[in-house]
Amino acid sequence: MLLVEDQHDQARFVERLLHEQQSAVDGQAARSPIEVTKMDHVDSLGAALESLEERTPDVILLDLMLPDTRGIATVERVSKYAPDVPIVVLTGQDETDVGVDAVQHGAQEYLSKGDLTGETLLRTVRYAIERSRYQRKLIDRNHRLAALNQIVRQDIRNDLSMIIGLGDQLRHGVDPNNEDAVEMLLDAAQHAVDLTDTAATVIDVISADDVEREPCDLYVVLETEVSRLRRERDVDVTLERRDTGDGPVIVSASPMLGSVFKHLLANAVDHSDRSTPAVTVIVETTPEEVTVEIKDDGIGIPDAQKQVLTDPNARFDDRSGMGVGLYLVTTLLESFDGRLEIDDNHPRGARVIVSLDHGAHPRD
Repeated sequence: MLLVEDQHDQARFVERLLHEQQSAVDGQAARSPIEVTKMDHVDSLGAALESLEERTPDVILLDLMLPDTRGIATVERVSKYAPDVPIVVLTGQDETDVGVDAVQHGAQEYLSKGDLTGETLLRTVRYAIERSRYQRKLIDRNHRLAALNQIVRQDIRNDLSMIIGLGDQLRHGVDPNNEDAVEMLLDAAQHAVDLTDTAATVIDVISADDVEREPCDLYVVLETEVSRLRRERDVDVTLERRDTGDGPVIVSASPMLGSVFKHLLANAVDHSDRSTPAVTVIVETTPEEVTVEIKDDGIGIPDAQKQVLTDPNARFDDRSGMGVGLYLVTTLLESFDGRLEIDDNHPRGARVIVSLDHGAHPRD
């Protein structure tokens, strides 16, 4: 720990608090929130920067009023010099606003000297270290996701576009015996393009700290996705609405709600053994929620896999067999408190039910 405090009596007081608190914890055979094994004390910003040049502490206790710097500028200087070291600011009594301002400018926590105790000091230092460690992991994760995003959206997508373009040229000049092979190549390349689109959307979802929720017209979303399915696939799909109204069906979700139904509808068609799959989409509104039921006449889903797919933790299990599309569906539904159920359809096929909370009507 590095203590930056120009008042030597105050510095000795902090050292005594730490020593007494840790001795008391040791005497009670209890576990301390954190153990301070070494404390270095300096009395100016210049000396603090020299100390940081020589060694990196686990945490810095920083007084804002030093001989060579004062106020929030003190936090900014130290934070810029040692960005990965958590800072706990020591403020005067009745200076809560100063402490809050310091946190907004780089400190992890603040403590009032007038209310300082050994217990609060150790606890605050532990929280500051843990929060700093979490923030570093979050920054690292976002950097990795940004790199992955570029690979998926640009590098892989560009190569796949080239494969499709070259394959399309071959389609017109290939030997008739190889025409089926070219078509299979183009189908596989297009499927890979679709997967990269889904993977990019997954990256967007998990990169966000929180998916922004807003009122969405569920029926408009479904009409859009059903129309897309009719254009792109040979499928007999119907959309039914089981309520008396014909106005909007507002749910609390996000603009990415369409991705949920895009993948659920595609999944219903992909797992059918019919030449022309039949899919029925039913919207039902109750006072408690809105449900969307997607029924198909395909091969159905085994009971064991139903349980896995509706388990919130299944997407983290490599054995679940969950593809990237269903991973996106479950992740998005979780982000706006949606529920997913899977059951058998009769006489054959599967029923997938999505339940969503009502949302307030958007303002005109």
